[in-house]
Amino acid sequence: MIEMPPMISPAPRRTQAERSEAMREKLIGATLDCLVTEGYVGLTIGKIVERAEVSRGAPLHHFSTKAALIEAAAGEVVRRVSRKLALAFERSKNAPDPLEAFALAAWRDIFTAQEGVLLSELTYASRREPELGAIVRRLWTRMYRVMSRVAVRYVHSQDPTVPPGRVIFLTQWLMRGMAQDFPLGAPPELFEAYLKLWRRVLGSAIQS
Repeated sequence: MIEMPPMISPAPRRTQAERSEAMREKLIGATLDCLVTEGYVGLTIGKIVERAEVSRGAPLHHFSTKAALIEAAAGEVVRRVSRKLALAFERSKNAPDPLEAFALAAWRDIFTAQEGVLLSELTYASRREPELGAIVRRLWTRMYRVMSRVAVRYVHSQDPTVPPGRVIFLTQWLMRGMAQDFPLGAPPELFEAYLKLWRRVLGSAIQS
């Protein structure tokens, strides 16, 4: 007798809500990719549609305006950065110098990665785009709240006039400035050496 192969059940059909969410994620991912490759100035619905390989009307079906799509993309940036910040802290907390280890991890995994490019691009473009400026302010407000919660947990200042959150804010401002020069071609080791110098400047006043 010839054995019949086992019947394979067809994959369950996705619901309309699942298809809609998948399309939203595809459009957001394409928007972020275009922001990296084209910059905000070169970002158009046409390029997003081409990158996402969807119909021309797909973005407006899921987002009422281009600004709504940009805000959703900015929210995704915050989520990615928040995850990476949390991971950097978890990986660094048992290091000989946790604060230095965190700064180096954040520099490598966020500020010189795609997320750093996105943060820089959106922030720079917001100077001349009031609508984008409002989106970016909300983005950084959410970022600062995340960093404040993490700072209280991991950074302990010996000086009561230096709250832990401000140490983290100063560190990320330093890295944001450094990230502007990173594409100019200086050796990566130079930037990391300056981050280690920053940690020494903080000195024993900060424990982590």
